[in-house]
Amino acid sequence: MVRASPSPAANPAVRDEILITHANPEDNAVARWLAARLTTAGYRVWVDVQELRGGDDFWNVIEDKLRHHVVKQIALVSRHVRKRGVLKELALGDGIGRQLGDDQFIIPIRVDDVPYLEFPTELLRLNALEAFPNWAGALAPLLKTLEDAGVPRRTGPDTEFLASLVEAQQRGRLTVLERPETLLTNWFQITEMPELLTFYGSAGLSTQLENWLANSQKPHLKYLGLAGTFTDVGTFQAGDVAPPKLDGRFWLRPGDILTNGEVAPFPNGAEGRRQMVNLLRQHWDLAMHRRGLRRFEYASGEIGWFFPDGLVDGRVKRTLASGKKVDRAVSGKFKDKRWHLALIGRPRLWPAPMFRVHANMVLSLDGSTPLPGKETQAIRRRLTRSWWNDKWRDLLLAGLDWLAEGEPTFDLAVGRERLKLSTAPLEVPFPVSYEAEERRESEEAADGEILLGEELETDEGIEHEPEPEGA
Repeated sequence: MVRASPSPAANPAVRDEILITHANPEDNAVARWLAARLTTAGYRVWVDVQELRGGDDFWNVIEDKLRHHVVKQIALVSRHVRKRGVLKELALGDGIGRQLGDDQFIIPIRVDDVPYLEFPTELLRLNALEAFPNWAGALAPLLKTLEDAGVPRRTGPDTEFLASLVEAQQRGRLTVLERPETLLTNWFQITEMPELLTFYGSAGLSTQLENWLANSQKPHLKYLGLAGTFTDVGTFQAGDVAPPKLDGRFWLRPGDILTNGEVAPFPNGAEGRRQMVNLLRQHWDLAMHRRGLRRFEYASGEIGWFFPDGLVDGRVKRTLASGKKVDRAVSGKFKDKRWHLALIGRPRLWPAPMFRVHANMVLSLDGSTPLPGKETQAIRRRLTRSWWNDKWRDLLLAGLDWLAEGEPTFDLAVGRERLKLSTAPLEVPFPVSYEAEERRESEEAADGEILLGEELETDEGIEHEPEPEGA
């Protein structure tokens, strides 16, 4: 059982609590979510989010709360609303409301696709707030309803109660099942690698080659006065600025660098692998740029590429090769700002050539010009605090699928070389699985707007950045 701390002893019968009536355990997730937000807003909340034993004793607690302490009763209406315990609470609440002369004592919130005519009798004449399909849709009108009704509020949240909600959430989430599960990583394998890494020299002055490379838009390495590239010579030389005359000096097979290590002109395997990672990162950056994403540097110095407004027409709705359906917005509104999905690609050569791709976020005011990372770190924390791994995963998969235009691989090549990245993440079999208590809803509207109330924009309880790795 999770409940608010006792009312002040000097006035034990004061009505200052909000009771959340819901089907237990089916609707525990939304009940916890709502209780946490009301508590953060300063309200005293009582809610049961455990599967209790001893129903008679528990009913005595509910009855005492409704008769003496509850100022408003919130009824969560789902497909399970007709459970015996829920109907019993609603019947008593209806009587208490009439006794108090408060025809809005019960506040129904529809959290499931339940026709209004199928509501319990006690709720049929009441105006229900809409929280389907997004729970947060009901938050703003609920807070206004409570404010208009003069429900007492504290100046700050009940931290002890919030801690008990977190503890109950962990107990509900960490159910281990003896059932194998396939885990998705955020590792995406390079399915095709270029056949050659060619190093070119120039017959002219070394400064001529350096000056030309400084203006080159092609991925390349500058190493020991040479220019290395995966691309064919024709593509490498193409551009507005004429290159000096190039002649091949070294022809390296990437596989040899990975297996043998010491391949000239590199003095050792580590240097060769470091230079290959550098070149692969350049191919990633150029591919992002060509698809219309914008570059962004985080406070940590990490480089991400974000989706500006207008780049994607609506939401990304795809059925991936695995059969999984993805339906996500890659940008949206958050109060006076815009949020944008950003992708960070990190090449790796071990245990196989791949990119470790992270999903993150960028903020802007105009939909295209990013706000500095150091200035937006705190607000990005607040905005994404309800984004669980499944949302980060879907955003990551949606972004890569859009980049690849629905194909199973994303082409990173610049010329005639072959360099392709799988859009399906590497999978890892695991002997056990975890089962979440219920589904977790996103605080996001269909157009991508994040629906957080003004009162909930606080750093309370946030100690670090989210882990937006989509794994």
